Amino acid sequence: MNMCSSLSEALNKAKTTHNYWLSFLFFLFLVFLFRFAGLSDRPMHGDEANQAVRTGQLLEQGVYHYDPADHHGPVLYYAAIPFCRATTSRFAETTEYNFRLVPVVFSLLTLLLIAGCYRRDKTGLFRSPFTAWIAVVVVAVSPAMNYYSRFFIQESMFVTFLTGILVSAIHYVRAISSREKLLWAGGVGVFTGLAVSTKETVVLSLAAALFAGLATLATRGLKTFRETWSWRDACVVICCAGFVDVLFYSSFFTYPQGVYDELFSTVKTYMTRATAVPEHHHPWNFYLQFLFGWQYGRGPVWREINYWFLLPLVIAVVTPVVECLRLNRQDETLYARLMRARWTLFVVLYTLILTALYACIPYKTPWCILSFLFGYLVLVARGFEYVIEFLIPTRSTLLFTLATRIAIVLVVVACCLGIRHNCLRSKDACFKYAADIRNPYVYAHTGRDALDLVAAIERAAKEKAGQGMYDVPIAIVSPPSDYWPLPFYLRKFNAVGYWSTVDEIPPAFKPHLMIISASMGDQASRIMGKEAQSNFFGIRPGTLLLFFERKQ
Repeated sequence: MNMCSSLSEALNKAKTTHNYWLSFLFFLFLVFLFRFAGLSDRPMHGDEANQAVRTGQLLEQGVYHYDPADHHGPVLYYAAIPFCRATTSRFAETTEYNFRLVPVVFSLLTLLLIAGCYRRDKTGLFRSPFTAWIAVVVVAVSPAMNYYSRFFIQESMFVTFLTGILVSAIHYVRAISSREKLLWAGGVGVFTGLAVSTKETVVLSLAAALFAGLATLATRGLKTFRETWSWRDACVVICCAGFVDVLFYSSFFTYPQGVYDELFSTVKTYMTRATAVPEHHHPWNFYLQFLFGWQYGRGPVWREINYWFLLPLVIAVVTPVVECLRLNRQDETLYARLMRARWTLFVVLYTLILTALYACIPYKTPWCILSFLFGYLVLVARGFEYVIEFLIPTRSTLLFTLATRIAIVLVVVACCLGIRHNCLRSKDACFKYAADIRNPYVYAHTGRDALDLVAAIERAAKEKAGQGMYDVPIAIVSPPSDYWPLPFYLRKFNAVGYWSTVDEIPPAFKPHLMIISASMGDQASRIMGKEAQSNFFGIRPGTLLLFFERKQ
């Protein structure tokens, strides 16, 4: 009888787990559909185009060399190759989908990893799969997370790797066997290596994690720390991280100079960039506005932490500090709760320290918010869990049972309203305001007028040469910072030259079309002739280009 009961219980548990993962995968599919929809509609940002051109060189030539001056780590380029080769081996035949699908897929991996922060023994970050579900949904509907998951830049995959480090660390701490500890230590090392090989700002995340970890360990005691850590595992972490890092920066051991540049050139470059690029300098509260309230003119108000999420966030920040100081580790019934409190405290400290580090750096761009926004969103879910945990134990009488149920329903409703608010803002960010300055995440973005310029170039080239339109000579005369993303949109043309001034154009080069900075427009007649027709196009706010077409 007992055997039948145990078997029935095991089957029910397996069925519940099966249904959980089916519903989770279905949700991921819905998120994919949202982030996939209209993926090519928004004009390519200059940074996206720059990354795509660099990927195109790797695609066609099979060669990549790390450049610490103008580009981030190599992982993005190598990750994009399978997405490109799925349809073509030529850069000219790629589309926005080939590149933007990369961040979409990695953003889904992030959601999958969040579920891994829950452990069945309840010693992970979350007490139940339900709370992990809340965290997944809260992150999935974030306007910033959605907007930049459709951006071909490093941020989405960077968050994926940072999440992977957290998940691996959670499972490492509670691993029982030596083999299991070795496996999760390797996971920490691999994800760390991938993060380091993705973006140089990883040093800020690692510094925040180090200080947060030390502060959290102070609530546990050194003895407990020594029980869960060994020199062998530390060596595994360092070796795995180092191997992955060298693998990518050396272009799979074909360019050792890349490793040297990473170690000795990157710091100087980014120290200069952080303090000597005034056009990207912003006040200390630049990111806080995106978190709690930002508005341009009479446009909509944007906030990642809306009113429904604010109280749970405050609860999640305060409660783990109290629990870590109050709970006794020797009480086994409270041990799982104490572990959850410590992991929550780690996320709190990591998020606040990283926010402070980014606030202190003058150089700020909106997409940098993702690395610490993730922490705030996870803490919102943890805050809802704390509220529910507080309410459930009061079920002692019928009156309290009814009051508790009503309170829990109100908490769930508040959570749903907060999720709904961010869903609507995500829709606005990704579609209605995708390239609109009223969107806080639109930053130095290409305007839709740039697509009209590309259309005018293609029309003029076709009128000139018909089927041979892609051989028409085109001159781009502008500072490099002004003409992006044109190199991506003109990738099919075979005779495009780029110069900073008209004087640099070789005499032998006779362009039929010229795109030139408006400030140098009066010099175009020397090359194109006085009869050339011209038109203005605003490629981005504050940047005007003139389009000249030779008529003789």
